[in-house]
Amino acid sequence: MGNKGKTSKYFNDLEKDINEWSDDRRSENIKSTYMKYSINIKCKSQTQKEVIKSITNKDISIIVGPPGTGKTYLSCAKALKLIKDESDRFKEIVLIKSVNVPKDEEIGYLKGSLDEKMAMYMYPFISNFEKIVGKESVEELRKNEVIRILPIKFALGVTLDNSIIIIDEAQQISKDNLRTLITRIGEGSKIIFLGDIKQKSVNKRKKSALEILMEYFSEIEEIGVVELSESDVVRHPIIKKLLKIFDQIEEDEGC
Repeated sequence: MGNKGKTSKYFNDLEKDINEWSDDRRSENIKSTYMKYSINIKCKSQTQKEVIKSITNKDISIIVGPPGTGKTYLSCAKALKLIKDESDRFKEIVLIKSVNVPKDEEIGYLKGSLDEKMAMYMYPFISNFEKIVGKESVEELRKNEVIRILPIKFALGVTLDNSIIIIDEAQQISKDNLRTLITRIGEGSKIIFLGDIKQKSVNKRKKSALEILMEYFSEIEEIGVVELSESDVVRHPIIKKLLKIFDQIEEDEGC
């Protein structure tokens, strides 16, 4: 082997060692961050148990239901537990959410860093993580990029290996963006789609990603579908009554 070949092999081996060291350091950071926490997921209904079962057993989960049914909380809790218990497989939690910005503007034009631009949109995720393991641990996990935010626009061309990808507000995502997102799944990864068809507010004449997923993808063996209902609402009891009134309004208006 000539000097050029030896040099190339040396740098390849060096890069491999650096990557392995980086993965080991990340695993140690995860273990250290979680050391004083146990993650116990308490389901309050049979359907909530089905959510956890789907995320555990399926490569892609579609979790549908009205506000207050625990979609985001259960997904965040299970993602954290997978990261903790299976750190040899899962290296990161990637958060994706449809973002509505002022007309003719994009995320890139908003002030601040990417995290600062996305903070208000990602608050439901972050607040749930904090409920589960505490603010200090969440800050540490974000600092070490175990939890990271990925705007839809930046997902094109990215393959996400060994990741738990949580996609919120899927009813606001277009068919084209669905194709981008669902094909990001890489080796050893899981995708969790969350949404509520009744809260669709854009492109009402076209089917959203959530509607397309439910109609065309639900029979695939590796995909799990769980539909939560008003009976699964775990927030203030009045929410069930409010949802019934909104259902009646839609029925009266023929929506």
